[in-house]
Amino acid sequence: MRSSEEWSRLGGGLIVALALGTVLAVLAPRVLGLATGPEVEIITALKSTERDGLSVVLPGVSSPLQGRTHRFARITVRLEPGGQRAEALATLDFNGKLGKTEISSLGVERVPFVLRDGSWEPEGSAAPRLAAVVAALEFRRRALEAGDTSALSRLVGRDAGVEGSQLDAVLALGRRRYQSQAWYIRMERDEAVVTERWRLEGVLPSRPVDEQGERSLSLLRDGDEFFFSPTLM
Repeated sequence: MRSSEEWSRLGGGLIVALALGTVLAVLAPRVLGLATGPEVEIITALKSTERDGLSVVLPGVSSPLQGRTHRFARITVRLEPGGQRAEALATLDFNGKLGKTEISSLGVERVPFVLRDGSWEPEGSAAPRLAAVVAALEFRRRALEAGDTSALSRLVGRDAGVEGSQLDAVLALGRRRYQSQAWYIRMERDEAVVTERWRLEGVLPSRPVDEQGERSLSLLRDGDEFFFSPTLM
């Protein structure tokens, strides 16, 4: 049998081992980060969202852009001078929804990263361009439903306009309801092409209206935002 002194030494060794394990658990990510460099850390951070899920809050929109599945690929990292900021360029294949609207998107994404407390994190959203396009689409849908021509005019590009005939047909309806059932988005470097599956309900003096269809929309990037061009409809 072991003596009390031997048991004491074993207990002390166990305490030291546990303490070392705790220190390694805290320091290992930072040590590994220094060993692998910011590029690997940033790529790992993006890829980890595929496991953890992607949910993006859009300003002024009550429901988040909620991913069902998504995948980042062809990731390259540009480190800015000073070593505190970087940008990840990637392709993003996304499937999810915003409220009741189904969303499928494929294309280019640019994600700014910042170094905080020794770890690289997205400066905002992990899908800022997709979020900007979806926000513009949702603001358009709400403005059409509300008949807010002022809000609609703010969503078009500098050289675009709010066309008359199709918009007038929407605004002529009473008890109007405009649903975007799905948006299928193709993201290019400075442009997004969207196929919208829509449903329009309302009443005219002569009859009720319940129409469905698809239309193609184009948005151009201006800074961090996207605007409809050449038209809204």
